Amino acid sequence: MKKSHLFNLIKKLTFIAVVIILIFPSYLTKISNAEEIEDLFVIYGEKERGEAQGLILQKNLLEKAPKNMSQYDMWHSLFEEDVTEEEKAALALKLIDEIYPQGNPAKWDEIGGLWIPQLVPKPLAAFDALYVAVGSLLSLNNEGAAWLARSLLLQLYESRGARIYGIRTAPIEVVDIIEKLKVRAPLPPIGGWPNPKVLGRLPYARKIYGYISVDTALVHEMTFLDSLGRPRGGSGVYAWDRARGRIYNVKGGRNEDEIWPNF
Repeated sequence: MKKSHLFNLIKKLTFIAVVIILIFPSYLTKISNAEEIEDLFVIYGEKERGEAQGLILQKNLLEKAPKNMSQYDMWHSLFEEDVTEEEKAALALKLIDEIYPQGNPAKWDEIGGLWIPQLVPKPLAAFDALYVAVGSLLSLNNEGAAWLARSLLLQLYESRGARIYGIRTAPIEVVDIIEKLKVRAPLPPIGGWPNPKVLGRLPYARKIYGYISVDTALVHEMTFLDSLGRPRGGSGVYAWDRARGRIYNVKGGRNEDEIWPNF
């Protein structure tokens, strides 16, 4: 047996052992025949082939993406009705490539700033780019699309801040994306698939508009953003109303002279 084949076999066996122990601890008592172990080999083989094809698809879609489009315009186009799913996938992958450091969703915590003059927080728009990419990829008839979508989501999951603000609590569309991934790319990540608390709808990012007091933001359980548009615990200069899809400037003073639209 060639060394490369032996190495690949050991890698597969190690991976399957980790999957069984960390994801399916109760399954240990049930695996009793070769057929069930073979099923895991089949899924792992699908993962390897799918991820390889997904990289080719990603390259092809990036080549189709507009070359001279601003990040804000790309983000805005993700939510236009006349854009096809393939076009959205290409735009979203291009935006991911530009807005995440080294194009790596695991580096979400390093993103900061607002698009000027639109006043849209980049960290929240980065969530939009990733989830639109994943959702659009899952709509494509390509074997590698779902595995590419899975890889993008798992990369984002490596970021502690993204897990807190973009995965553990997420819009309803994200729950649908995860359910589709379970079917199209069925190998669960270590620890199992996330089970988000549903709050609001896409997009995450909005234009900052109006003013609200700290007290009112706290009463309505809004998430505060710092001056670079990054979600933070405690208070901040902006208040992100996730349930209603709005972002406000935060001001001191009394509630009665607030300038913000009614719910």
